[in-house]
Amino acid sequence: MMGAQASNDQFEKILSYLDIGKQEGAKALTGGDKLELDGDLAGGFYIQPTVFEGKNSMRIFQEEIFGPVVSLTSFADQAEALEVSNDTLYGLGAGVWSRSMHTAYEMGRGIKAGRVWTNCYHQYPAHAAFGGYKQSGIGRENHKMMLDHYQQTKNLLVSYSKDKLGFF
Repeated sequence: MMGAQASNDQFEKILSYLDIGKQEGAKALTGGDKLELDGDLAGGFYIQPTVFEGKNSMRIFQEEIFGPVVSLTSFADQAEALEVSNDTLYGLGAGVWSRSMHTAYEMGRGIKAGRVWTNCYHQYPAHAAFGGYKQSGIGRENHKMMLDHYQQTKNLLVSYSKDKLGFF
């Protein structure tokens, strides 16, 4: 299921990325345009889910689009896959699929992203910290470690005795 974009600004931003992808030579395997709907949904900010095939140097690979767009590229081996994964200014989330738990562990540890889904995608347990690496996001959300950002440690050493203690 795919919903509409939240605003016209986001809708136009995503459409501009679709144009950029085509201009850079990415191949649209599916989608690549806005949806024209009838009835109650007419005029909404709907975009076709789009899959591009291209090179990691393209903007549609390098920037956070936040829309129904995914970009695919190939790699020769695990080392190149890790290099491609980390070759970006952003790192909000990533996904790894592997039957080898050794590979899954190595890739999960090696990918510079705030959340790495392994053999699943878009699971959001309420207690799992969420936030990006590099220029993605600000800090972490949804975890008790976030309370540290709103607290400051303080020690109050108090004696309620009416008698003098120590040097004073």
